[in-house]
Amino acid sequence: MTDCESRLLPFPHRPRSSASRSVLAAVSTRPPVLAEAELRADMVKDLLQQITGPDGFYPQDLRLKMTVYAAEALLDEMVVLYRRALTGPATG
Repeated sequence: MTDCESRLLPFPHRPRSSASRSVLAAVSTRPPVLAEAELRADMVKDLLQQITGPDGFYPQDLRLKMTVYAAEALLDEMVVLYRRALTGPATG
C-alpha cells in the first residue's frame, strides 16, 4: 500500500520545550480575538500552501498558482490590517 499524506489539520497540543514555552507565553498575552484570528489565518495559509505544494492538486496550472499566491498576499495584508485595527487608536 502507498502512504497517503493526510490533508487534515493536526489537533494543536501544548509545546514542551522551553523555547516553545516562550512562544506560548507570547501568544497567551495577546488578546484572545487576535490569537484566534491569527490561528485561523495560519490555517488558511497552510491550506493554500498545500494546494501549490509539491504534492498539490494542480501544480502545473499557472493560473491556480498565481491565484493562490495572490490569496496568500491578501491574507498577509489582512492580518496586518487586523493587528493595526486592534492596536491603533479608535477612529470613527
